[in-house]
Amino acid sequence: MPQTLKDAAGWSWRLLVIGFLLMQLGTLYQRLELATIPLSVAILLTALLRPVQVRFERLRVPRSFAAVLTVLLALVVLGSVTAFVINRASAEYDQLVASVDQLVGDTKDWLVNGPLNLRQSTVDGLNVGSLQDLLRGNQGEVVSGVVDAGKKAFETLTAVVLTLFLTIFLLYDGPQVWRWLTALFPDRHRVLVDQVGDRMWHTVSGYVTGTFLVATFHGVVLGVTLYFVGAPLVAPLAVLVFIGAFVPLIGAIVFGGLAVLVTLVADSPTAAVVVLVMLTISNQVESHVLQPFVVGKHVSLHPMGIALTLAVGAVLGGLPGAIFAVPLVAAVNAAVATIRGVPGPPGVPAEPSEDEAARA
Repeated sequence: MPQTLKDAAGWSWRLLVIGFLLMQLGTLYQRLELATIPLSVAILLTALLRPVQVRFERLRVPRSFAAVLTVLLALVVLGSVTAFVINRASAEYDQLVASVDQLVGDTKDWLVNGPLNLRQSTVDGLNVGSLQDLLRGNQGEVVSGVVDAGKKAFETLTAVVLTLFLTIFLLYDGPQVWRWLTALFPDRHRVLVDQVGDRMWHTVSGYVTGTFLVATFHGVVLGVTLYFVGAPLVAPLAVLVFIGAFVPLIGAIVFGGLAVLVTLVADSPTAAVVVLVMLTISNQVESHVLQPFVVGKHVSLHPMGIALTLAVGAVLGGLPGAIFAVPLVAAVNAAVATIRGVPGPPGVPAEPSEDEAARA
């Protein structure tokens, strides 16, 4: 048997075993999503909020109180933004509904009096039945939907409470947790494990902080643009774009497209074109300035690798998979680079010293 065929066979069964193991881990992650997703979110929140906690500690606030104050401050900011968004959405919703009604009326007039010259009865037949008839015909589905909604609400509340608890715990006792984990490894490998952990944490922190800045940039630019063109639902759409920017490459574009559509329906084609142009400019600024200099210096992943990671994460885990896949792969890439001795960002040990390498 040729040696090339033997090598190919060896690589093949190893890749199959690794792939099967990763699939099983993904299945386990999904089955335990009530615990795994809050833990994943808590890790990302800890990476984002850790600089705030450090500033509290520099003011001589005890570590435990600094962790609690940091989370409380984040909750106050989040609650204020949520209240403002709900208030503006309620105030501007009627304007959007009126614009949609006007658009529907104009469309019907165009279908009757325009080039198509349809009959009025045909156009009127396009109306959807009343909500009451719809509810009567789908009573069972409505009841089932209410039950499912109640279950989802309970699970969501549980996940939120667990996420807050885990975030406080990681902010307060994260180093102790890491020391406990490294104690599971043999003494001769602990130095290298520490360096791998430092590099991974630096990568995740840089990614989360950089992505937060990029998302803020997109939200502010779109919000200001929508305000000046007179579009409705400025705050809700800006927040949606901010949230969408946490999904690399496509998040800001998708939700920005929604903002363009709302502007087209509620305002005018000219205003929609202005929003589209500003959306394109902000994405170019992100691609050529923010991503290379804010995120890229922490995450050494090629855009093609990010795209593939995003696609695989979305297929396997939906929206959570799309959000968590990139920082996970970036952290694994940083770990491999540390083990291979590839230099890392400033402030992060790139490789062990000669004595530490000898012990490892």
